[in-house]
Amino acid sequence: MTQLLIGTIVESEYELAKDVVKKAFQNAEHSDGKEHELIGKIRKSLTYNAELEVVAKTESGKILGHAMMSEVSVDSDDENNVVLALAPVSVLPEVQNRGIGKALIEALEYRAYENGYIGVVVLGHAEYYKKLGYKPASEFNIYPPFDVPDENFMFKYVFEHPTKEVKGTVHYPEAFQ
Repeated sequence: MTQLLIGTIVESEYELAKDVVKKAFQNAEHSDGKEHELIGKIRKSLTYNAELEVVAKTESGKILGHAMMSEVSVDSDDENNVVLALAPVSVLPEVQNRGIGKALIEALEYRAYENGYIGVVVLGHAEYYKKLGYKPASEFNIYPPFDVPDENFMFKYVFEHPTKEVKGTVHYPEAFQ
């Protein structure tokens, strides 16, 4: 594969990225087939941050992958914290298993860190995300607002030594409904 370029998405790439997301999820086992609609809803939300939406491209500009993070709250009786949700992460089927998804996620985690976010939740394939340092969120006393197998709802601190502990129930913004 030629050199992979990862950068912030620009508006002229929105439709191409939507196609990548659609193709990536069209045969996914645990998908409602609407992930491409989710990215449009997230972009219209008040908390959308373009810096937390990235694409992986070839040198010629072909988009091979797309990923984004969005603010979610983790609420307990004691406090509310804002963390990020990683969703969706998409790579064209013909180039999956080549490290593109990992590169997208690492780029977003670095941006999360640079922007002062403390951690990231993800609903996804346990074995894949475990390799990237994610653990079941329940180990951190963080819980989803819906029924999902414990091993598929994960969390990761982006700071090696976080200044505070996040715990409680995750609340997704309206775009995810």
